[in-house]
Amino acid sequence: MKKFEFKLETVHKVREIRQEREAIILAELRTAAEQAARKVAQIDSLRLGAIENYTQRISSGEQLDAREMEMNSNHFTSLNRQQKEAEEDLLQRNRSCTQQIGSVTEAMREVKITDRLRETQKERHRLEFSRQEQNGVDEHVAGTFARRIIEAK
Repeated sequence: MKKFEFKLETVHKVREIRQEREAIILAELRTAAEQAARKVAQIDSLRLGAIENYTQRISSGEQLDAREMEMNSNHFTSLNRQQKEAEEDLLQRNRSCTQQIGSVTEAMREVKITDRLRETQKERHRLEFSRQEQNGVDEHVAGTFARRIIEAK
């Protein structure tokens, strides 16, 4: 049987490489998004701890001077700002993940297309080879039959 050769093999390999690269990028983006989510949770925990600490000091009857109250206020403001920035960062990273999922899906679709094309061409090649082989057998049988008829006369 003649060796089957897929003419678009290089295109298929490039598409497979692209698919792998896009999947790696997606994994990296997901890791970054998970880190951003942990940062949001950490800042939220710090903020809640600071609020709880301040509330306990107030409810215990401790007298706070104006400077301490201002420092607490600045601390809460800073934590709120950090949390908002971390949440915006998380949102952006999640958007990037969503976009990358689209890229991975597109790359997978392209690989499937060339893979189906390769399978179709392989099947065509097999059928063509079988047809040629059958034609050869038919010609051989017809030639043998014709020789026998000529020899019989």
